[in-house]
Amino acid sequence: MTMFSTNFSESEPDPLTNLARSLRQGVGQEWRAEAEATEFETNQHRLRRRTILNVIEMLLHRGDQLTIRTGDLQWTGQVVGCGEDYLTLRNDHHCIDARLERLALVVTRRSSGGMKVKGVAPTWRARLQELELNEQPVELYGPSLGHPRSGRIRAVSVDHIWLVEPAGLESYLPIEEIAVAIRRLRAVSRPPG
Repeated sequence: MTMFSTNFSESEPDPLTNLARSLRQGVGQEWRAEAEATEFETNQHRLRRRTILNVIEMLLHRGDQLTIRTGDLQWTGQVVGCGEDYLTLRNDHHCIDARLERLALVVTRRSSGGMKVKGVAPTWRARLQELELNEQPVELYGPSLGHPRSGRIRAVSVDHIWLVEPAGLESYLPIEEIAVAIRRLRAVSRPPG
């Protein structure tokens, strides 16, 4: 018969302490490693299921600075809105609307900022129709346009945009080819003093 005693001298180690240490270093360490691996796999699965729209929504709420690139062109600013297939970026001089499928994104993290936006056009086509209705001059960029086309959107048709350019030219541009629409922000006049 084995007898256990609770009277240990300080020179003798406690057998339960040794057992607990052994379990922590053996089985406990294996459980921790397994839990960490499961957590990593779960996070990877979540990241693999994200869409570019999910990334844009995250950037909108965090307030990070974003550089968008299409072809040789790029613009930097903060995401101020997004729909199902486009984003709106704003900097000191421009308001840039761009189709998500035509962009590369480069993010510079910021420690503060971000917003929640409601009431934006749900799609790229709807956003272009808003630009038509507000009648502001726009610059349009796209791979088949050759160079930026500037003017006022006269109509957003079924598959193209009718753009009236300042020199009186009329352009008919396929909606699918338009990657970016830019409006210049009006300078705020300051009172003298």
